[in-house]
Amino acid sequence: MMLFTFKAPTLLEPEAIPNANEFIHDEPKETSERLAKIKKFVHWLKAEMDENGLSTKGLVLDPSGWVFEVPCDEGFVMCIAANLDGDEACVRLLVTEMGGAAEGVDRAVEALLRRSSKIAELQVEQ
Repeated sequence: MMLFTFKAPTLLEPEAIPNANEFIHDEPKETSERLAKIKKFVHWLKAEMDENGLSTKGLVLDPSGWVFEVPCDEGFVMCIAANLDGDEACVRLLVTEMGGAAEGVDRAVEALLRRSSKIAELQVEQ
């Protein structure tokens, strides 16, 4: 498991408004509004992962953030991106193995983030 904290200024949409399907039931309106601002980043990240051999599956918006997975032979790796703590321009990305998934996806995501000019102020926690 790794937690990445960073800013992606060119992928943040400060004026984004959630569409009707992106409002999360039983959550404050602000949750959906904040998560809409990083939607462009999430789509960019999924595309980058796919292009770099980390095939992603699904994309769901829930109260914890934007959630997608990387299927593995056994289990999967869950990725959750959110900007719900403090500064809405600060993205937190959790990458964690589930159900016996092979290790290494988190390191591959770290490498992808480190080499991207779109990512700033990257911090990594294990």
